[in-house]
Amino acid sequence: MTTIKTKTAEALYSLLSAFHEVNGLPLKAVRYGFEDNSLARIVLDFESKALIVRADEDDDTVEFWVVDSSHPERTQGDDAGQAHPWKDFVEQEFGWGWVTVNQQGYLDGLVLSFGGITPQLIVTVAASSLKIRRVS
Repeated sequence: MTTIKTKTAEALYSLLSAFHEVNGLPLKAVRYGFEDNSLARIVLDFESKALIVRADEDDDTVEFWVVDSSHPERTQGDDAGQAHPWKDFVEQEFGWGWVTVNQQGYLDGLVLSFGGITPQLIVTVAASSLKIRRVS
């Protein structure tokens, strides 16, 4: 029997598979990429792989994908691993990842956890810039 749950899972599987690729890997570094004074890219470096998160300025959505350790994008950007909020998560294993969809149907955020399954960070796109907040 096909339900809305199974249809949703099937539709999102390829997108969410990026989280499976870094599951259980310890976060080693975080880098920020800026464009026009806006945070346009975050690189979450897990040493053997990196999760790249990018703001799509055309429609204010979030894009994300995984690259291998040899990919040049992995080391681009300014070091943010010792800045708030990332300093609390460096050396912790990636736990879970979720996507958020707004009322207009746009993928505009991610929810991330480290060291467990409890959501800890939300990354959203607003005005073509990535915003990071801790989940209380």
